[in-house]
Amino acid sequence: MNIFKQQAQEIYQLIKISNPIIIHRHINPDGDALGTQWGLKRIIEDNFENKKVFAPGENNEQMASFFPSPTFVKKEDYQNALVIVCDTANRERISGEFWQEAKKIVKIDHHPIIDKYGDLNLIEETASAACQVVAKWAQLLNLKVSALAARDLFFGLVTDSGRFLYRSVNEETFQIASFLINKGFNLLDLYQSLYIQNLKIARLKGYILSNFKITNNGVAYIVFSDKIINDLQTIIINQNKMLNIKDEVILSQEDLTSQVNVMSNIAGIKIWLIAVYDQFNSKIKISARSAKWIINDVIAQFGGGGHQTAAGVYLQNIDEVEKLLDSLDKVASKPPHLTSN
Repeated sequence: MNIFKQQAQEIYQLIKISNPIIIHRHINPDGDALGTQWGLKRIIEDNFENKKVFAPGENNEQMASFFPSPTFVKKEDYQNALVIVCDTANRERISGEFWQEAKKIVKIDHHPIIDKYGDLNLIEETASAACQVVAKWAQLLNLKVSALAARDLFFGLVTDSGRFLYRSVNEETFQIASFLINKGFNLLDLYQSLYIQNLKIARLKGYILSNFKITNNGVAYIVFSDKIINDLQTIIINQNKMLNIKDEVILSQEDLTSQVNVMSNIAGIKIWLIAVYDQFNSKIKISARSAKWIINDVIAQFGGGGHQTAAGVYLQNIDEVEKLLDSLDKVASKPPHLTSN
């Protein structure tokens, strides 16, 4: 029996005897974090009778139309609970309180292992998304996967793999995608909804493309100060009024960093990043990506982490940002580390 199968069965048995079950994911959730959380929640509810399954965490404006609102969980709910944490490499990034109060903790992830905080761990670093890991778990154990659960998991898989374009995509990614598509959700509707963008995001992308800078060796970057963010918000608010759009306009940190790949696929650019001032904790959030250059080891030197070509970190000030740019520029000055998939 291989390790994944053994761990998958152990987690199945733990779910079988546990109630309630509380599923967490990381702060500032993306499509994979939410897709894993809600897809797993639905699978557990469909395969185990009388389970109370909660999905706590903060709201995400960009994902509000794709997933239900988070569920409220009290501290006392954790006393005899099983907590499952999805798509979160280290405990500092887990969204929500009291998760450490649980009776047992399971970690399901696809990031490089830097923090084994779970009593049981189901981790596949070669997977394109945590959703891929959960779908593989369900397929291996022949669990019922509804069309809605499959849609949640496919959403996370397709967004975290960059529409199946990232280096992490492999044969198993497509096999899992096929498994999910066969569950009967409307693929066309999902893709159409993914490509619709509001004025706020369109203007943000335009600003990035018009204002990013480039280092000598091909590191593209843009720094969003409070003033830039406020000025952009004012422009978007005024244009929304012209279109009779009454949505509240707030450019969140997640809005900004989620657009990091706007600078990808431009000839000559090897590494790209977005830096955003966080007025709440007086730090600067960095979201960095690359084509073929390994960057997570450099990011780790500044206290961050992530995948080889996708990583992030919080820095204290603009001087640290400049030091990081210098370090990444040195990486970009050398031949690429990754020459094939």
